[in-house]
Amino acid sequence: MTRTGLAIAAVGLALALSSAARAQDGEAVALAPMHQFADAMNAGDIKKASEAYTPTATIIDEFGPHHWTTFFDWARDADSFFKAGGVTGLKIALAAPTNKEIDASYAYAVVPTTLSYAVKGKPTEEKGLFTFSMAKTADGWRITGWAWSTL
Repeated sequence: MTRTGLAIAAVGLALALSSAARAQDGEAVALAPMHQFADAMNAGDIKKASEAYTPTATIIDEFGPHHWTTFFDWARDADSFFKAGGVTGLKIALAAPTNKEIDASYAYAVVPTTLSYAVKGKPTEEKGLFTFSMAKTADGWRITGWAWSTL
């Protein structure tokens, strides 16, 4: 290969690596709201968790009424459900998504998750999947909905 050929190949490789790095950065930004939600919940910061959502995010969860159209409604009912069941110390551990689709405006991710908590003082673990949808809004990426499925 000539020097010119090597130079062209090197530039091509550098551009490809740069594009891959930008794609990974874009992916991290698009998926950041789900991490913000989990981290804030782990810290007990409902306000910070709510900032990861659009105002009318749809949530489907395992306790009644099973469907909510705002994060605050879900958080209120989750708090009541946890208190009634003696659940304390909830921690959310998100794994790497097993499936994700991300474009310039929307993102979707299926995320294996472990919930750790105590039930009346007894340590408990629940494995399941969060399926998140996100959208790029005027305020940045936000969660538009999620569903929880226990495994």
